[in-house]
Amino acid sequence: MTNIQFTPGVKPNDPSKPRLYLRMFAKAGVTPPATVDYSGFAPVGMLGNDRVGDCVFAADGHVVMQQTFYGQKSEYVVSTEQALAAYSQVTGYDPSDPSTDQGAYVQDGLDYLRKTGFGGHKIAAFAQADVKNMTEIKNAIAEFGSVDIGFNFPASAMDQFNAGTPWTPVAGSPIEGGHCVTVTGYTDAYLTVITWGETQKMDYAFWAKYVDEAWALVSQDWWNAASGKDPEGVDLAALGAQWSALTGLPNPFPAVPPVVPPVVPPVGPDAAELNLIKAAAKYEETSRPKRYLVDALAAWEKDKGYS
Repeated sequence: MTNIQFTPGVKPNDPSKPRLYLRMFAKAGVTPPATVDYSGFAPVGMLGNDRVGDCVFAADGHVVMQQTFYGQKSEYVVSTEQALAAYSQVTGYDPSDPSTDQGAYVQDGLDYLRKTGFGGHKIAAFAQADVKNMTEIKNAIAEFGSVDIGFNFPASAMDQFNAGTPWTPVAGSPIEGGHCVTVTGYTDAYLTVITWGETQKMDYAFWAKYVDEAWALVSQDWWNAASGKDPEGVDLAALGAQWSALTGLPNPFPAVPPVVPPVVPPVGPDAAELNLIKAAAKYEETSRPKRYLVDALAAWEKDKGYS
């Protein structure tokens, strides 16, 4: 790995900003898989985060790469120029003025990814997850592929990253600022995150000590109503309705209409059957018809819908 210096990039979560909470839409009794790994894509590049504090938009860029890789089977590679342009557009960052490099709110980055996105790739909605509820976090990763997190970054984490070792708490390590990464998998021992164009392990003690916000995001690149995929842990219809109420925009997850089988008109009798029906009618008019033949012919006509 390339040794880099940490640049703070996340502003503390602003509780005054309206948002949805994932717990409002969680289905009861859903157990997440024991392990999940959606980190097999190529998280191309640091997207400027080795120079400036645009980690929120670097994380969003890695989300698009991952979601298109798994959901569309063709990875869209976000460029450094795109990530930096998004950082400038949302925060006012000016490359010629270092004082404007102040980082961003994770929520603002997700809102940009919803409204504008990269190369036409956007998310449909997002909701804040409970960092203390690991079942909720794991279900979100399993359902939607990734979760964006903001956390306090200790100096020890930079040393561990540069050494290629997992993030674990180190007593007394000072906090250097806020950082944003994308979580793409987990096991019973570690979570996997994408940062600085690499995969990085994080243990659960590190999560519990430093992570203070997490966001589940729903991308149409990942989830497609036309596919009939129905997330087991999240009520998308309810989430979409509340999202519409919050934003005033159309529901991004309209209910898929049930498939109604086509009405097949009854097929009329062919020429041979018409001859049989006519012969049966004449036979019934004879003076001494056999009752069992009459009953059989009547039953056949009823079964075929001819009587």
